Amino acid sequence: MQLSAKPVRLARSRRRMICIVGAGLWLTGVVWLIFHYFVVRQTAFGPAPHPLEHWWLSLHGLFAFATLWMLGLLWGIHIVGGWNRGRRQITGSLLFIFLVQLTATGYLLLYPPIESWLPTLAWLHWGVGLVLVVPFVLHRFWRPFPRRSRTIQTCRSLRRQQPPPSL
Repeated sequence: MQLSAKPVRLARSRRRMICIVGAGLWLTGVVWLIFHYFVVRQTAFGPAPHPLEHWWLSLHGLFAFATLWMLGLLWGIHIVGGWNRGRRQITGSLLFIFLVQLTATGYLLLYPPIESWLPTLAWLHWGVGLVLVVPFVLHRFWRPFPRRSRTIQTCRSLRRQQPPPSL
């Protein structure tokens, strides 16, 4: 099967959907962290969570579900084809590994096998979640090398096809 030289480019509507869902997931996670650690109500019985904290976590879960759905969509239309073309494999691999790790830690935060793991799982989850923006921006916008002209690519492919001269 011959692969085209074109990158696996997503349609504008899909790119927009990925950005909206990704931004929603990241922002709801950040806002939940702020509400959980910094916006605590003082009551007569001591510190209590802010009433909106639960809603931010619920929205975060909704966006996480949408992200899992989009990851499945991307696997079929973008990830496999992009990997076969050899473009942006490092940033794409980082994104995929981070998303798998966030999915696993998110699940384990909901259903922890051992209660003493919760603080470590939480640190892993929000630590990786906060830095996920970096590989996304690099994958989407960074162009590491100028694109080679078609003439150079054609010459190199012809050179590879010719048998070496016999002695």
